[in-house]
Amino acid sequence: MRLIKRLSIALVVVVLLSSIVVVAARYELRHNADRIIGSSYQLFQQEQRPSLANVRERFGDELKQTSPCKDFGCGFEVVLSNRLLARFHLAQFTTLKSTFWVRNDTVDENVVEFWTVRKDGGMILAYTDAKYCKACNDFSVGNSINIDLDSAARQKRAAFGFNTTNCFLSVRGCATAADLLPAVQRR
Repeated sequence: MRLIKRLSIALVVVVLLSSIVVVAARYELRHNADRIIGSSYQLFQQEQRPSLANVRERFGDELKQTSPCKDFGCGFEVVLSNRLLARFHLAQFTTLKSTFWVRNDTVDENVVEFWTVRKDGGMILAYTDAKYCKACNDFSVGNSINIDLDSAARQKRAAFGFNTTNCFLSVRGCATAADLLPAVQRR
């Protein structure tokens, strides 16, 4: 009888600790996803092109250089995924990546990609491509949707309105590009 009682207590402790770890991981994942998207949006809203120092200040050690610097620039990225939750079947595998193309220490372009693997094994992607150049007057969202830089702030926010909560944290996940980036797809 004592053995059964001890095993029961141990089982309850393991379940409780596992639940705490899952809740903490979900909170951290959502916080980091919102921070990455929010930082990319805020950098895009600046009056002048952001510098590499601005990007490093926001992302710190998470920012990784993806290619060596050449005359035409170099790439940096921040990547976040819910691999741990997906491994335990607590969510569909989803990844958020914010890539910065830098030339002469200033950002030329920032592409935010949000993709997931559906239950049937297919992959879907939604992205926002913000270009920082004098000749550019638009940026791309999703499937070649262009939004003028002079357009309303609401439209710009919609371009960065990725559905991190449902797509990263839901067992059901997201099944369409409209699920990943709902505000733009509704328009």
